[in-house]
Amino acid sequence: MVRAKDVSTREDSERTGTAPESLQAIAEQVASAFVHRLAPSFRPPARIVCPSDEAEQAIVDAVAAAAAARRIPVEVIDVRPAPAARLDAVTARLVTSVDESADSESVPTLLILLGFDVFGDDAHDGPTYPFRSRFQFDKQFLWLFVGREASRMRFLFGSHQRPLYRAAGDITPEDWLAT
Repeated sequence: MVRAKDVSTREDSERTGTAPESLQAIAEQVASAFVHRLAPSFRPPARIVCPSDEAEQAIVDAVAAAAAARRIPVEVIDVRPAPAARLDAVTARLVTSVDESADSESVPTLLILLGFDVFGDDAHDGPTYPFRSRFQFDKQFLWLFVGREASRMRFLFGSHQRPLYRAAGDITPEDWLAT
């Protein structure tokens, strides 16, 4: 008997050209590079484009496991259900001055923001402006922005006219760039 999950995984593999086993291997490589030996002391913000739901889940699982091994707390926030409200809530949590800064001895929390590509056009990028004004000075969080559409993520982080220009390095695996 074939389960629906098996069918969707097979269809995803055929569509992306990536077998489920290699999804896990790629996710673990990304996670080990993202949560490297200097984490959490030094980890610049990063962004990744996942070609499928399964790839996204594999990344979240692998990064969370790597962070847990380094005793880095992880919080996953899916902004897709209410993008502006969810990003505004994240923005409100960011400390804005040195006086308010988090204890330098505390371990920063890794925030994995899913569906971030939703902000990747002129009609939806409004919440990124106040976010950037606080995000650029933040020291209490580590950041991983996850999206599904490469062009929208490039618009957000690669256009010099956008507030998040060069705010996060692209860690999308080469195997996923063509999908």
